[in-house]
Amino acid sequence: MCNPALAIGIASTVGGMIVKQQASNRANRMSEGAVTEYGQKNLALETEGSDAIDKTRGMFDQKDFGAGQGEATNRLAALFNDATNSPSKALPIPAGAPAIIGNAMSSELADAAAFTKQQNDALANLSGFGDFLATTINPAMNKSSETGQMMGNMMAGNANVLNAQLRNAANQAQSPLGDVLQMAGSVGTGYGLKA
Repeated sequence: MCNPALAIGIASTVGGMIVKQQASNRANRMSEGAVTEYGQKNLALETEGSDAIDKTRGMFDQKDFGAGQGEATNRLAALFNDATNSPSKALPIPAGAPAIIGNAMSSELADAAAFTKQQNDALANLSGFGDFLATTINPAMNKSSETGQMMGNMMAGNANVLNAQLRNAANQAQSPLGDVLQMAGSVGTGYGLKA
């Protein structure tokens, strides 16, 4: 003979288990999706920060660094030479002075001009290095550092979002309907077994 209370109790218990399992599966999918999204977002942020640092590090390659410093050096050398070159004028030689004096004065002027140019080039070379560091390398390093810091802050923010998503997923695993069905199933099964 079929006991309707027992059958309803068993069906309610099984139904409650199915509803709770579905809620648990939904929560697992939500958790896995949140973790996957977190990983993808953070990988993109990490890549962006790493690319900014790599770009700055690449500026230190000998070829790139030398070219940048060379441009700064050439620009400064032109400025220094323009500032120190005086118009070439022959010094007045007193009338009746021997030619050797005029030649010696011209030779000394040429030597002084060559020394000035050599000093200007040396100063430009030294200053070009510092100028390139100050106007190109340091700003690039600051920018890559700021980018890296910003990406790190955003990654930390993503962790907070992940935490909230995982709590929400855990809440989705709860199934009041499943609990009620299982409780009703327990009562029905107990009643059916006593009858």
